[in-house]
Amino acid sequence: MGSCVTRFGLGVSCAALVLSGCATDEALLADENSEASADLTTSEITGANAVGRNASIQSYVLVPVGASDNEIQRAAVQQIRPLFGALKALDIGLGNRLDTPAAPTFIDVRTFQRDTVDVIDPAHPETRVSQRLRVRFTYTDRAIVTLQRQSSRAVTTTSLFGDYNAHSADIVSQCQTEKMDWGSSGIWYNYEPATGTCQTLINAETSRLAVERRALLNGDRQVTVNESTRWFTPITVRLTTISRTETKYPDYHRVWDDGQLVIGSFFGEDKHDDANDYGARNFFIYIRTVLQTRPEMSVAAVGTDLTTVTFGGVTISNVTPLQVAQWIVDKTNYPTQVPVAMRDPFRQAVIRQWRDKTITLSAAVSVSINGTARRGSAQVRVYYGDEETLGTGAVQRYQTAFRDVDVFQYTGHSHLGAGPLDARNYSASNFPNRYQVLMINSCVSFNYYNTFFAMHPGGTLNLDTVTNGLPVFLEGSGLSSARFAVAFLDGRFRSYADILGGMRVDLPWERGHDANRVADGETDNTFTPTRQRMTLTFSR
Repeated sequence: MGSCVTRFGLGVSCAALVLSGCATDEALLADENSEASADLTTSEITGANAVGRNASIQSYVLVPVGASDNEIQRAAVQQIRPLFGALKALDIGLGNRLDTPAAPTFIDVRTFQRDTVDVIDPAHPETRVSQRLRVRFTYTDRAIVTLQRQSSRAVTTTSLFGDYNAHSADIVSQCQTEKMDWGSSGIWYNYEPATGTCQTLINAETSRLAVERRALLNGDRQVTVNESTRWFTPITVRLTTISRTETKYPDYHRVWDDGQLVIGSFFGEDKHDDANDYGARNFFIYIRTVLQTRPEMSVAAVGTDLTTVTFGGVTISNVTPLQVAQWIVDKTNYPTQVPVAMRDPFRQAVIRQWRDKTITLSAAVSVSINGTARRGSAQVRVYYGDEETLGTGAVQRYQTAFRDVDVFQYTGHSHLGAGPLDARNYSASNFPNRYQVLMINSCVSFNYYNTFFAMHPGGTLNLDTVTNGLPVFLEGSGLSSARFAVAFLDGRFRSYADILGGMRVDLPWERGHDANRVADGETDNTFTPTRQRMTLTFSR
């Protein structure tokens, strides 16, 4: 999902937002001394443009009297989920996936504070219309925030209240800038309360409820009818520090311990069979960048002769990957046999020739670890095709890659985490009991894919992830993925902080763009350049 001029999974507005709620809301939510807010899991994290934060949110829901813990949890998740979009618009990424059956467990029942409130019609304040159970709760998560926000202790925004699916059309039309036809199913991702039209709705509701509450005889134990069905609720996200680990490295010595390195890199299409497909461009940018860094590497046989292109009855021979990259990426240096009017069809034909194949770049290497040298090889296996739908064999390709590779990469759309790479499609049996690195360059991958830690044998001992806290632009993603791969090939053995900094890309509208990319699971890595002295030499 997404378009080629915005990010994977849609664009992002960076408007700031500060809202004030009515006095009753503030009284309910301003429990600074709550013991639950201290019950946070600390996890170190590394970023070049971002820092990790523990996030704590206190709010309340109105549910039927007698509601079970599970019903309360589901209501709380319903309210918290739109914060993903609200915070994304502020360049903050949340970590928990709230679209799975396990999501209600993120709301700790031990934090519940229950009381029963009367629902009152302000025109008849002496008469109770009904009763509701009011439950205060605390939600905790991990967040990725930009360096510009690293000193912030709290961010104030607003979320949606109650059954907002009942008025989803209004929310979609008034409270998001990306007018995608996702209906209520996409509200959580696209919700942007900072938009002018949404602010108008929020402020009108806040003023209306404040006036109505003045008629209540016991404001602590009463809510108005309109308050019980309100659309919006103010939320404060309190942020506490997670330790940073700038000196952590990938465990290069474990990647290269057998003298072999295998990188598996997958690129999804943006527009199928299109001469200007961003997925194809990123695929060839990646190949070109790797080959420019390691010219010793060559393309292994793939069952198709990629050195020859037949087009319009003419055969073009001795074609190299770098030439193809010029045609597809730069749109330059076309063969003289290709007329100007036929350049798009020519590029389309070349893309078809390379699509749906595993292209292996390989070279012989010699790697030394603490004086012990081994001869082996480096392989970069690159695949481009339809990686977004379950019926294309993508899951099977990834299962094979998880078993075989040291470094796994995916660059493309994520279908909001529900595509073939969804962790729910895999189990521990798909992974070897050894060290691997998983790098996902797609729509808010920090939220979608850190669940692989729970199934990988050894957890963080055997897995590092590199993900992004904000959506990734199609433009530049092939280059940033290639720069990550190069870090395992160039023999410089750089730290994660250095690698992530090198993945910044210059875009036509922004220099040095970084989608809040972070390394996670790296805390228990042991490599340092002095502890494991390594050299890497390539040969043709």
